[in-house]
Amino acid sequence: MMTLTQLNTKFSTEDACKAYLVQLRWPRGVTCPRCGNTKIHKLSRPWNWQCKKCSKQGYRFSPLVGTIFENTNYPIRTWFQVIYLMCQSKKGMSAMQIQRTIGAGSYRTAWYMCHRIRAAMKNGEFKKLTGVVEVDETYIGGKAKNRHGWGIGRGHVKGAAGRGPMGKLAVIGAIARKGNVVAQMV
Repeated sequence: MMTLTQLNTKFSTEDACKAYLVQLRWPRGVTCPRCGNTKIHKLSRPWNWQCKKCSKQGYRFSPLVGTIFENTNYPIRTWFQVIYLMCQSKKGMSAMQIQRTIGAGSYRTAWYMCHRIRAAMKNGEFKKLTGVVEVDETYIGGKAKNRHGWGIGRGHVKGAAGRGPMGKLAVIGAIARKGNVVAQMV
């Protein structure tokens, strides 16, 4: 169990926070988050790399890409403190309390941080979709006469349903343009 003082000592600078993220994310060395390429080039800007395999211009990335910290204007140290406060509080912590504790300028900022942290804690494969996002749904199951009875006892009955969603599994998918597909069984 870490205390707030120990947290602030361990992550006293932005560089310490980013080094920790790099070590967690890439324990065997930095790889491209898009294609997994290990032949990446370190840029002169600290904590930034470039992969030439992903695009002709080169895909530039940092340890924040694809995380809840991506595109944030707040220091990563503050994010770490908010995560600590939310996890250590027995009954959770409201965005209003986070705002007062960290001295955030607005409630919206604190709410945004709390929302992103909760989403990441809820979903182990949290991937942020950015830009234009397209969403669609489908129903998996096929015609009833073609079923083999594999789902009997799990809400699927051979001979039940036909066209439409009755007796089928609903799946929703979302994709960010130039990004990865995120699918979830509903």
